[in-house]
Amino acid sequence: MSTTYELYEFRKLIKELKNKRGRGTELISLYIPPGRNVYDVIKYLRNEYDQASNIKDKLTRKNVQSAIESIIQRLKLYKKIPENGLVIFCGAIPRGKDRGTEKLEIYVIEPPEPVRSFTYLCSHEFHLEPLEEMAKEKKAYGLIVMDRGGAVLAILRGANYRIVDEVTSDIPPKHSAGGQSQRRFERIREERVHDFFKRVGMRANQAFLPLGDDLEGIIIGGPGDAREKFEEGNFLDYRLQKKIIANLPLSYTEEQGVRELIMKAEDVLSESALYKEKRAVDEIFTLIAKGSNRVVYGLREVEEALLAGAVEKLLLLEDLQVKRVTIRCTQCKYEESKFVRPEKGLKLESWECPRCGSTTAEVEEQDIIEYFGELGKQTGAEVIIISANTEWGNQLKAIGGIAAVLRYELHGY
Repeated sequence: MSTTYELYEFRKLIKELKNKRGRGTELISLYIPPGRNVYDVIKYLRNEYDQASNIKDKLTRKNVQSAIESIIQRLKLYKKIPENGLVIFCGAIPRGKDRGTEKLEIYVIEPPEPVRSFTYLCSHEFHLEPLEEMAKEKKAYGLIVMDRGGAVLAILRGANYRIVDEVTSDIPPKHSAGGQSQRRFERIREERVHDFFKRVGMRANQAFLPLGDDLEGIIIGGPGDAREKFEEGNFLDYRLQKKIIANLPLSYTEEQGVRELIMKAEDVLSESALYKEKRAVDEIFTLIAKGSNRVVYGLREVEEALLAGAVEKLLLLEDLQVKRVTIRCTQCKYEESKFVRPEKGLKLESWECPRCGSTTAEVEEQDIIEYFGELGKQTGAEVIIISANTEWGNQLKAIGGIAAVLRYELHGY
């Protein structure tokens, strides 16, 4: 996907579809791979329509056949299946507890990656696993933070890391006695070190090998020389050993060491989503520090810049807790919009239309990221969604969770 906003939209749609439930097996999931003939798919669906006539329950039969017919009508709009294939979800979604309140919904998706096989399923929920796999951040990095006191294994995907294992050590501290007992102690200690390294290697193999081709590289770090001895000893599976891209000295171990390793590995992780986000936020704060007029932040300020077509790069915090609410007068259709934070809510009791004086209004809520993201797309801005649980996410949150780099200075900024 070309922008993080498109990925955000894709994941949001999957989340919405995951919450859809039908009564009985009334929800249809259709995956069509590229190259499949449209006419053949329609013929297949006509056969399924005929088969559905055998469903005993009258309402279920009606809902399933209506869904199939709706899919066929959509497919007739395509001369050929798009290059990545086509995914269609359709079914009767209940609007209330009683039967008969269902409303037919259809979602037609051109996926970001090729559909692998033809699939037609009827169930009480949509079959989303193939799309969820496409929505995953593909690039992954294995992280090993270790010293002779223990090791932590983590996986970095996108802008988020996850600790997957911890390996304890039973290596005794260095002995100060002399003579034979000293040599015997050192031999036992070396055996314990070797055993510990073997266990770290084995656990790393178990954690990282299943990542397959998604694994971009392995980064090792830690205080002291244990990290170097571990790499030199070839304790990892040969496939992982070839993927070691950095071995860095650290001041910390455990989870604090993982965070330090990520920060220190900027050179080798420069193309990862994590550092793209970090560089974008750093640019904002560098411009602010310089007093530049090519940066704006805040909901209204960024909105004005977008509407003027002046935004080059738009940054939005992933969990921006704001809604855009449109109030529309039911009498004269006058409308106005507000940005509302959930803790404050929207009070309409005292609202009065400034045009006709009516106090009755319709209220429409819009996802804030969707609103700003669409504005950005329409004006050719690069839209970047910033992860909330990172240091730079907290920085962006401190200035309202939204900021923009401008193409040119706006009058009055």
